[in-house]
Amino acid sequence: MRKKKNSLLLPVLLFVGVIVVSIVTMILVENQRKAEIGNPGEYSNQDEIPRVTAEEAYQAVQNEGAVLLDTRSASSFAAQHATGAINIPVNELEGRLNELDPDTWYISYCT
Repeated sequence: MRKKKNSLLLPVLLFVGVIVVSIVTMILVENQRKAEIGNPGEYSNQDEIPRVTAEEAYQAVQNEGAVLLDTRSASSFAAQHATGAINIPVNELEGRLNELDPDTWYISYCT
């Protein structure tokens, strides 16, 4: 009887350990993601740029002075766009970068 009790204890402890490690890892990853969003810094390619949810974008615009940058065509922008967004179509963006303030956080979208 005693042997059966001990053989059950190890798997339960391992399971609890895996759960705890998973939760701690998820918390650390989320905190790292939020830190990257809060301090965008400089990136060497587009794959390094952190993605934000619609809620995070809204909070950034409301609380941190971020600006929404709509990269769709002028006609799509005229038909409908997010309040306060500016429009620079993606095919014009490289030539119009001088219009953007380097100290402002721009959150681009295209849908």
